This record gives sequence, structure tokens and C-alpha cells, in this order.
Amino acid sequence: MRMWRCVGVALLLGVAACAPDAGTDTTITPTRETEVIVTADDSAWLAGTLTRPAAHVAGERVSAVLLISGSGPQDRDGSRLELPGYAPWREVSAALVAQGMAVLRLDDRGTGRSTGRFAGATTDDFARDAAAAVAWLRRQSGIDPLRVGLVGHSEGAVVALLVARADSAVRALVLLGAPSRSGREIARWQRQELVSGDLARWPAEAQRSVLAAADAAAESAAVHDAWLRRWFALDPREVAAGVRQPVLLVHGDTDRQVPPSHADELAAVLRQAGAQPVQVQHLPDTDHLLLADIDGDPQGYVRLTERRVRASAISATTHFLSIHMASR
Repeated sequence: MRMWRCVGVALLLGVAACAPDAGTDTTITPTRETEVIVTADDSAWLAGTLTRPAAHVAGERVSAVLLISGSGPQDRDGSRLELPGYAPWREVSAALVAQGMAVLRLDDRGTGRSTGRFAGATTDDFARDAAAAVAWLRRQSGIDPLRVGLVGHSEGAVVALLVARADSAVRALVLLGAPSRSGREIARWQRQELVSGDLARWPAEAQRSVLAAADAAAESAAVHDAWLRRWFALDPREVAAGVRQPVLLVHGDTDRQVPPSHADELAAVLRQAGAQPVQVQHLPDTDHLLLADIDGDPQGYVRLTERRVRASAISATTHFLSIHMASR
């Protein structure tokens, strides 16, 4: 998610890679990669890579997965300037392809080789882009149009829910670090965590006024920022109430950007709505970026030296999708 400041209180949200667990499979699976262009509904060109298993039975249609990044402009690998050397979506893609699935990953609009504007785009715009990508996948030779699934991280998880609510033919979803509350509630919780955790900078007697000023600054910023205004108002629980597909929620237990309890709350809403199955996997010592991190402080992300995707997150994702994306 984006960086923005309210009265000196910085909030950092985003997608990144994760440190490897013991037992990471380093087997290289032969693949076929194709540079592709998906046309969005506003005629923007979304550039990306479609990766398929190199060896499959002639004439056989395979399942396909769209990877949806979190907030902030990211390329098809999920790369970030502040975290050099990692490529989370490339690693997730490789694991899914090794299980026989095709994977589409795209540069965000206005990012990398994609056209269009990122600035001013809202979560709804990103959902329309994702829906266009799903429709594109279904038209590709060798792809089973009835077996297209979604993997989304952070804001991308909400995008996945929006797409699945509108498109019941989406086969399955994996939501990584998904919020269950509005951006307004999350931002307030983040500010509370930040301010209360630094008594040297914000003494206890000053915290109430600091947080009140931060709230006011955030609301003022939302008036002029279309993305922030929509993110503040969007309630993932309302979206999830319209989703019926199989869903896996994966959440780090040291997440200090989206509380781990959000995974359980969102799962409860999905189950009540009739989605099935709905599974939750909490990862110990894992932060919002799904990095191995016993602290989870967003300000410490840049100090984490291991930036490969955590194997437990990948294995949970591939296992769930291999079951629910299988032909019937």
C-alpha cells in the first residue's frame, strides 16, 4: 500500500517478498513465458507475462491464476525500489506453474510497460483492470475458462473479492494479508500502534492530541485524493458477503499493518455468506509483507536481508489452488 504522512505520522503499506523456510523447493520447472498485453476498459494497455507449464498433454486445457498486487505502483514481479533484490510474484508464479497452472502477472497501470494513469486510480479501477485480465485469460488457447483463480495481497486481496463478487465463475481465491475493515479504521489502528509504541517521540500525555491531529489531516487528505477517499470508505466485509467461491486467507502473526484478527473476521463473514470452503492459515513470526519477521515493524522492512517469498505462504497457496482449481 501507499506511503503518506499525517502530522508526521508515516504509514507504510505494501507488497514484498518473504524469507524462505526450510524445505523450500528449488527445483526448476521448464516453462513457456509470453509477453502479453491486456486492454483495460478505459483502453489502457496492461503489459505482463503469461507463464505456462512447458510440458502438458496436447489439446489439454490448464487452469490459470491472476496475481493482483497490493497498493502502490508495482511491476509484474512485485518489485519495489526500497526493497531491491526481491520479486515476490515471480516466485509465486514459478511455484504455481510447477503445479501445472498458468499464471498471469501484470505491471500496474502506469507502471513498467503498462500505459494509463496510476495516480488518481481507485480500488474500483484496479478491480476493473483485474476483471479485464480474467476475461482475457479465458479467451486464451489452452486455458480452461472455467478454471481461473485469483491471488491478491493486501489491497489486491480486496480487489480479488470485488472481482469474485461480480464474477461467480471465478474458481477460487487466495487472500494474502487481507483487511476486513475499511481503510479509515486500518489507518487509525496503524497510527495508534505507531504513536503508542514510541513514547520517546510521543509522550503518553501528548498522544491523544497527536492522534486527533493525524485523524483530521487524514480526512483532509482524503478530500483531494480519490484513491484514499475510496479506500477509507470501502468495507471488505460488505464485499465478502457477496462471495461464494473457495477462499484461503493467509496472514502473518506479526503483521502490524493489518491485524491478524482481520483474517478470522473476514473468514467468518465469508462462511456466513455461504462461501466454501473457507480456510485460514496464520504464519508465526511473519509480517504484513509475509517476510520472516519477529517484530513486524514496517519501518524495519528495509533492514530485512532475506527477501525471498516465505515457503509456508507459497506452499499454502499452491496446495489450496491445486485442489480447488483441478478439473472436475
